[in-house]
Amino acid sequence: ACGGTDPEPVAEVRQRAPREALDVLARAVTADDYAHVAEGLPGVQRAACGLRWTGSWYEADVAIDALGTETPTEALFTAARERLQRYRRIGHDVFVSPADLVTLDLALCVRVAPDYDTDHVRGAVLDLLAARTGARGPAFFAPDRQTFGTPVRISAVVAAVQAVPGVAGVRVTRLRRQFGPYDDRALADGLLELGDLEVARLDNDPSRPDHGLVALVIGGGR
Repeated sequence: ACGGTDPEPVAEVRQRAPREALDVLARAVTADDYAHVAEGLPGVQRAACGLRWTGSWYEADVAIDALGTETPTEALFTAARERLQRYRRIGHDVFVSPADLVTLDLALCVRVAPDYDTDHVRGAVLDLLAARTGARGPAFFAPDRQTFGTPVRISAVVAAVQAVPGVAGVRVTRLRRQFGPYDDRALADGLLELGDLEVARLDNDPSRPDHGLVALVIGGGR
């Protein structure tokens, strides 16, 4: 035979071939794969996964952190299960659940500047340390500001409260899980550690005291 063109060298083929097969995840094998697939679903802010050996097979335990809310809807769970079933590895069971919410017990001492009204500053601080969207924008513990495994840092809490107009000084006196263990390790370490599937929660809602509480001692001002 004669004429035609020579075959492309393998090195050039690797450089010029379409990369979509490499860039688009089309299967779930590892825990990170399952989390990545779930995060591609609208309404999911972030997902996390752990692979658990049941004694006979592996189970992919996928936790969902919904966008804009602390509690995902059943429709979102259903959509996540259906999506993951298309990507899962044969032999893996898929279990979808909400994030493991860790409610917090937080206590602070705040000193108010002399020219500011103490009650106004109290309201602003409590508005900031909540899960709702406060007057100054998203509150510190708003759902979309907290996600899996993110520790609660005392320095971040102090900085946020210190930025409230009228606050002359602030000190965190207690930071722990609301339902134990009851120790001061977070004060000594400067942060409260969370697990890979855990998300911090502090609503500071008097009608739901089991969703996290803030104890505030405030002085100074007028």
